[in-house]
Amino acid sequence: MKSKAFFNDPTRIVDHMCKSLAQQNPSLRYDSTNKVLYRPLVQNKSKVSIISGGGSGHEPAHAGYVCEGMLDAAVCGRVFASPNFDQIISALERVSTPQGILIIVKNYTGDRLNFGLAAETYQAQTGVPTHIVTVADDVSVPYSRGKLVGRRGLAGAVLIHKVSGAAAARGFDLADVAKIAQHVSDNMGTIGCSLDYANLPGGVDQPSIPEDTLELGMGIHNEPGAQRISPQPTIEQLVSNMVKLLLNENDPEHGFLKFHGISHKDAQLVLMINNLGGLSVLELQAIANVVLECLRDEYEIRPVRIYVNTYLTALDAPGFNITLANFTPQLFPSVDLLSLLDQSVKSNVWASCQPLEAAERSPTPEENQRAGSPKMKEEIPCDKQFFTTILANILEQVKQDEPKLTEYDTLMGDGDCGTTLLAGAQAAYALTEQSGESLSSLSKGLMKVASSVRSGMGGTSGALYGIFLNSFVSAVQKNYAESKEVNIQLFANSANSALETLKGYTNARENSRTLMDALIPFINELSNAVSTDNESAANALQRALKASEQGAEATKWMVSSFGRSTYVGASEGDDNPTKGIPDPGACGIVSIIQGINSAFKV
Repeated sequence: MKSKAFFNDPTRIVDHMCKSLAQQNPSLRYDSTNKVLYRPLVQNKSKVSIISGGGSGHEPAHAGYVCEGMLDAAVCGRVFASPNFDQIISALERVSTPQGILIIVKNYTGDRLNFGLAAETYQAQTGVPTHIVTVADDVSVPYSRGKLVGRRGLAGAVLIHKVSGAAAARGFDLADVAKIAQHVSDNMGTIGCSLDYANLPGGVDQPSIPEDTLELGMGIHNEPGAQRISPQPTIEQLVSNMVKLLLNENDPEHGFLKFHGISHKDAQLVLMINNLGGLSVLELQAIANVVLECLRDEYEIRPVRIYVNTYLTALDAPGFNITLANFTPQLFPSVDLLSLLDQSVKSNVWASCQPLEAAERSPTPEENQRAGSPKMKEEIPCDKQFFTTILANILEQVKQDEPKLTEYDTLMGDGDCGTTLLAGAQAAYALTEQSGESLSSLSKGLMKVASSVRSGMGGTSGALYGIFLNSFVSAVQKNYAESKEVNIQLFANSANSALETLKGYTNARENSRTLMDALIPFINELSNAVSTDNESAANALQRALKASEQGAEATKWMVSSFGRSTYVGASEGDDNPTKGIPDPGACGIVSIIQGINSAFKV
């Protein structure tokens, strides 16, 4: 059914929310173009900056935690959608500090890739060190189902905001702040449930969970949970089941929270009960008491800190999260982690627990100026006409294949794979119609293509292509500086380097039903053809294209491990709902390679 809302424009509601927060706190500023809420005077020579963000709809996360002692900037994407590269770069520029920037990201593909692309690009351009900590605290999705895509990031991210912000405020360096954040992330687990889906702004038709049924482990973007339970159990039965999933470290499918030989009774555990947005305060507090009684009676656990509030939501989902974090001192003896939680902050939304006196604050410096664009290391000559032909042929091939890609993605995803790839190809080809000599220089031309594709595509695909192409450009420059030759060997070696960089931002490999199933065979076969068999460029490309086509064809019968299709059929128990449909991302890679290959046949 359609839900009623005062705001029916998802874009306007995010903008109004950010403006409201900025007006409530005079120390904040708001970049309305890029939807970045930030502290303008954070730049201190001795302080690390802390950035987080993601799709909107999780308020008060993450914008509500921009304050002295927590986040220095939050990047707000559209509702349930990752912010793009340009938004994140704006945040990095606005709170940059010589001591570096810690970026806290929840484990969702779009967030990891876009924040990763921005971090790599910004560090390469400015020299400012960046470090990403990925929060993956969900214990509900079995290990066997999510072993490649990983655990989802949930309410535990807010605890990472708190300890990281406190450590940075004390003057810890980037390495130490990152170690603290990573330790807490590694020793934390969250389990959630909901009675129904969240209502998206805009009054669109929404599915609903049947009466007398709840979803255990439902994600914060309306993703399916690990299990539908019907009839609805009592709250005591439900909580007991949820806590068991959290605490049974011997469970091979859900035992993520480790105690390292310390008994439950002796561990110092922090408990967070988080409202997913649709529960009354009365019900939330009642649920918290049931959780506390379960911990006490079944496990002899008495948490050392108890947080009960609305910390990270899924709009108005009628559900809650239980988070347990192991703060036992002997696991991290160098720092009193509890004191970082207790350290006071100037936030209107952080609900503190047994606070200590605030630590001494660092003085606030002036806002830094945006860094200028980097200079290319060396001009690499190339045939402008041939460069143009390649871009034109790629566009022609992608145009031809777009309907097929869209059809595949409509069946298994959100239906935008074909149009997104076409937008990237169009953006790249548009460079040929601009004045200037950028395409006469291979280094400049490739950098322009990388930038255009990244901006034109956006989303997860834009980040994937952007990371690969940016790394490819860097590798081309490095390899040319050594060889001073522009040939197929240069491109094969550079593609190999770019592939290794991309692997650092995704666990996807061959047999994971992603674009990697076409990209990896292409690069491997290209390298073999050039290095081992001394094939010509045209023959090497033809061989590599065939390997890529075979890789894409094989995805028809693969179980999905990444992206939205990972969760398709999860609640219904369908082991492989993607049978017979090739992965559209892999098919898109083939389209691009076919376009390149056709240019060598002219």
